[in-house]
Amino acid sequence: MQGAHDWAITLDHTYTEHRYYTSKADSQVQSKVINGELTLTTTWTNDILGASTTPAGEVEVKEELRSSYEIKDLGEAKYILGMKIERTDDGSIKLS
Repeated sequence: MQGAHDWAITLDHTYTEHRYYTSKADSQVQSKVINGELTLTTTWTNDILGASTTPAGEVEVKEELRSSYEIKDLGEAKYILGMKIERTDDGSIKLS
């Protein structure tokens, strides 16, 4: 139990160093807005799912995390919480 607590504190410090804010509704959701660009991440144990309003934001968050941890990029998310993620031609996201 102590290990999970320590990991949560360590991860929180990492996100704080990278200028993220922790959601008051869910402590596993972090976000930041810089120059109008929104980046969100959510963490489940040691799995992180992220989204950004621009491709550059996606690259930036991966580089930030890579500077702090060894990461494995599994590419674009296909599912979240059992819901299929579909991207449309106009840039929208559809969950089903």
